[in-house]
Amino acid sequence: MKNHLFYLLLSGTLFFVSGCGGSSNEATSVDAAGKHNEELLESTGKDEDSGWFVAEVASAGLFEVELGRLASSKGNDPRVRQFGQLMLDHHTQSNTQLKQIAELKNLIVPSALGEDHQETYNKVMTNTGAAFDKAYMEAMVKDHKDNLDRFEEMAEKGKDMELKAFAAKGLPMLRAHLKQAEELEDALEEQQRQQL
Repeated sequence: MKNHLFYLLLSGTLFFVSGCGGSSNEATSVDAAGKHNEELLESTGKDEDSGWFVAEVASAGLFEVELGRLASSKGNDPRVRQFGQLMLDHHTQSNTQLKQIAELKNLIVPSALGEDHQETYNKVMTNTGAAFDKAYMEAMVKDHKDNLDRFEEMAEKGKDMELKAFAAKGLPMLRAHLKQAEELEDALEEQQRQQL
């Protein structure tokens, strides 16, 4: 069921990718998208780092959406389910905005999670109960820290004006998510200590 939902969500992305030189029969990896974007931008004399930003941030966005979907139904603590729904909603919107920018620039967004994201998703998914909540929140803290680094760098040093603006606009949301994730992670740890 999870795989069907995942591929249904990505069907629109696959359609988009096929229109930009990707294959509609195979998922586009982060590396494939990043390399395509780098070559395209390099050939036109533009900043190739922007292409990797699109590929990596799109994978992180897919990761947030898919894990959020999982947490919103599988989370043990209601706060975890609520946070999962928030990630699903906010990152779906952010992903849509990034895809629109990428489409205007003929850049490809990956249609599959990067290897690290897929590995983390698989690990989190195998847990249940409080162990699921703990693994999910750890993944959220780590991913938001990683993403903040990418967004801050693009917002400060990016040469592509639309992507620079996208990153700057996304920073407050990512910072708020990280703060919420850290606070919830701490609250869950404190709750577990009190139960021992």
